[in-house]
Amino acid sequence: MNPHRKWSGRAVTEARAVVATWLPRPCPWCTEPVDGSRPWVIGHIKSRAEHPELTWDMSNWRPEHRACSDRSAQSVVIAKAKADALREAGVFPDGNSPRQPPSLPFSPPEALSQPVLSGFALPVPSNATGKPIETRADLAWDPEYLRSVPWLAEFADVPKDAAAPLWMTRPPAHAVGSYGPEVIAWAREELGIRLRWWQRLAITLQLAHDADGVLVFRTFIDSAPRRAGKSVRMRTVALWRLAFAHLFGETQLVMHTGSDLAICREIQRGAWVWATAKWGKDSVTKANGKEAIETWTGDRWLTRSQDAVYGYDVTLGMVDEGWDVKPETVNEGMEPATLERVMPQIHLTSTAHRRATSLMRTAISDALAMDDPEVCLLLWGAPPGSDPSDPEVWRAASPHWSEDRRKLIARKYEKALMGEADPQADDPDPMAGFVAQYLNVWRLKARKETKGEPITDADTWGDLEADQLAGVPAAAAIESWYSAGVSVALAWRDGPDTVVAVTDHPTLAAAAAHVKAAGLRRVTVGASLLEDPALKGLRPVKGEARTALAVTRLGGMIREDTFRHDGSEHLTGQVLEVRTLEGADGPRVVSSGRTDAIKAAVWAAAAAPKAVRRSGPPRVVLPSKIA
Repeated sequence: MNPHRKWSGRAVTEARAVVATWLPRPCPWCTEPVDGSRPWVIGHIKSRAEHPELTWDMSNWRPEHRACSDRSAQSVVIAKAKADALREAGVFPDGNSPRQPPSLPFSPPEALSQPVLSGFALPVPSNATGKPIETRADLAWDPEYLRSVPWLAEFADVPKDAAAPLWMTRPPAHAVGSYGPEVIAWAREELGIRLRWWQRLAITLQLAHDADGVLVFRTFIDSAPRRAGKSVRMRTVALWRLAFAHLFGETQLVMHTGSDLAICREIQRGAWVWATAKWGKDSVTKANGKEAIETWTGDRWLTRSQDAVYGYDVTLGMVDEGWDVKPETVNEGMEPATLERVMPQIHLTSTAHRRATSLMRTAISDALAMDDPEVCLLLWGAPPGSDPSDPEVWRAASPHWSEDRRKLIARKYEKALMGEADPQADDPDPMAGFVAQYLNVWRLKARKETKGEPITDADTWGDLEADQLAGVPAAAAIESWYSAGVSVALAWRDGPDTVVAVTDHPTLAAAAAHVKAAGLRRVTVGASLLEDPALKGLRPVKGEARTALAVTRLGGMIREDTFRHDGSEHLTGQVLEVRTLEGADGPRVVSSGRTDAIKAAVWAAAAAPKAVRRSGPPRVVLPSKIA
């Protein structure tokens, strides 16, 4: 088809017939499926205004809801004006001018001819005292698993100039793909960067998404020795997030901090020339402490000190060399700033350090021990207890390998043997500094035992599992946990027992819809939810507010053997993690995790017998006497 043909008439009708065979697909603007039930149009991934040569390229088409497309029309007008302005300035986005935005620095060589490293068995990680930390078996590198996942299969065979990670979190089952391939291709074409194997793997994992195109990981932790290329990978993701803000449906703010503001500045500095050519000279602010890149549409990448990350709405928080970053910078500054954002992420990256704060050590330890589907760990390092003089150990710890790297590590090791401290390692013990910086061995912190007593144990709780009963439940309850989610408990009576099923929902409106779908209108809710308009159509009744009382009552039901549950992970996790201590005024909860599922389950279980009594025995309706 003529690439310069006008986008109208019969040709567009024929194009719609082609795209119709792709349905259903998620709308890029609202993420709801385009399935033909609502009016839809063909949208262009790269707008026709900026890339007219791609108008009839099917790989640049996508289905969009007509209403969503109409709302975005103004952005197309703006994009055309910007494209025209660029062309007038001599910069051609369609690739027909030599004055393209210049390539960013760093383009690694092709794979080097190095011997293939014999594999290491996954070690049992240990903390500083030598006490083992239980590590999930599924973190081991498994090429066969990768081959079974189409969008990860290309990483199953490790190239000769790379090494497999020591630990890698597998994406959750609902992950169906990744934006990674698009980012990798964009980086090569637009930025002139040919990313290394490990960088491609990290980006693909970080940007894994579900069937609706929503990112599956909220926290991404990666760690590798010095000089691996972490800066280039961070720069690439940050710029892509700005350039493709329309994928997220909201203005993007990339907040970048780290142990050393000068290093963060240096990472962003590598993008200044490109950003100036792409978005104009006013897009870059270089003043110390105010460094920023801002697009025409207001999307920003800010570089700030650890104490200056507060007060922003963060969509991507990047923490560089997190070993020397205060935990509160992330826990109190960045993480709360991501609430209510569309597909937010916190990216923690660092090389090991003996004097690391608890931020990275705790994050890595938790990721090793707990299966949190929203957290991904990707770490390269030498196995604890391995020989630091062995070049094979050096190679195993290095995500990217070259002869230059071997010579560098050999020099650093010789100096460490002679007792010469490495100024970059910032460690008085030369060998400890070498092991941390170039073999990336963390002194992990063992998880502290939570004080207090559990209300039951896993075996007892497992014995209470029962099948969910059919029919309309006797009672329902709803409780929320701030912005983390909303729990819905449905309860059925089974003789003297009560069977409870608890589900987790993203919003109160979704929770209310679940109760209505179950056939109920009367529902027990938390006090803070009573007046919420999302409960319209239900008859809410206030539930007991005190968490400790709900936890205590559940413990009593378990001991009396009158409580049954459907085995949901949501309720099970909260029940097995909650801890209580006796106080002057009775038991108090001392654990800090969610308890909304527990409260909802207790409320529903308590209301079920009363609901059955209110309904009374079934009525018998006799036929009227025929005269």
